[in-house]
Amino acid sequence: MEATYLILSGTSKAATTSVFNYLADHPNVCQSNIKQTNYFLDAETQSLLGLHSTHPYTDDMGNFENYFSSQTAQQFKLEATPDYMYSNESAIRLKAFSSKYKSKLVFILRDPVSRFKSWYNFGKQQGDLPETTSFQEFYERSKNYKGNSSPSLMAFDTGFYSKYLEKFLKEFDPEIIEIFFYEDLISNPSSFIKDFCKRVGLDPSYYNEYDFQHFNKTVKTRSKSLNALYNAFRSFYIKYLFKGKLGIKVGQILKSILSPLYQKLNTQKLASKSINDDVLFQLEKDYKQEKQQILEITSKTPWN
Repeated sequence: MEATYLILSGTSKAATTSVFNYLADHPNVCQSNIKQTNYFLDAETQSLLGLHSTHPYTDDMGNFENYFSSQTAQQFKLEATPDYMYSNESAIRLKAFSSKYKSKLVFILRDPVSRFKSWYNFGKQQGDLPETTSFQEFYERSKNYKGNSSPSLMAFDTGFYSKYLEKFLKEFDPEIIEIFFYEDLISNPSSFIKDFCKRVGLDPSYYNEYDFQHFNKTVKTRSKSLNALYNAFRSFYIKYLFKGKLGIKVGQILKSILSPLYQKLNTQKLASKSINDDVLFQLEKDYKQEKQQILEITSKTPWN
C-alpha cells in the first residue's frame, strides 16, 4: 500500500509540535525521526534562520525517506516544518513532491494578534529580545523590521498569512491542502484531532480515550548562556547524529535525557507580562483585513 505523506506547515507558535506528537502516536502513522526536518527549505533560508536539514534536498526525493526509519507499512508518513509556508522555494519543491507522491499539506494558523503576543514571550525565552523590551517596543521594532533573519522581529509581517498561502492555493490541487486553527485545538483537542483525521483519511477512533498533553510550552529561561549552549548542542546532535540506525538511536537517547534535564534545570513558569492594551487595539486594526481574507479563504475561522 502506498503511504500518504502528511506534511504539517503553517505558522509558528501554533502548536505544531503538539499536533505532530498526537499524530505520531497513531498506529497507522510513521513519524519522521526529527519533527522539523526542514527538508524542503532551500539552503539560503536555512542559513538565514539558523536551521539545517540533516539530509540535503535532492530532486529525486530519495533523501527524504532517510527520515522515516520504521519498516512497517503504515498508512501515513508524517513530518512538520512550519517555515515551509513562508518559503517560495519550499512551495516549488512541495509542488514537485506532491505531483509524484500521495500527499496532504496541512497549514495550522493562529489568530495573528495572539500569535504576536506569544512571539513577544518566546523571543525573550530564546534570547532574541532583551528582557527589558516592552511590548510597545517589540511592536514598533517588529512592524518596522525589513530583514529576514530574525524570526522574532519578523513576527508582525509573518502574521499576514494570506500572502504566503496564496502561492499554495493557486498552484496546488485543492484536495491536497487542508487548513486548521490553533484556537480549535486549544478549545477541544479531541474534536480537533478527530476532525483532522477525517479530513486526511486517518481512522479517528484511536483518540477516543487519548490523553492530550501540551507540548513545547513557552517558558522563562533562568540562564541565557545555558540556553544558548543547550540550543547549540541540540543543533549539533540533530545535524550530525541523526543519520543511520545507530546515529538515530544515539540521538534519540541523548534527546530523551538532555531535554528533560534542561527543562528541569533552566526553565521556570513564565510570569505574565504587562501587555499594552493600546498596542493590542492597534494590532487588531493592523490585522483586521487579514482576518477577513482568511475567512474568505476558509469559509470560517474561530477568530472574533
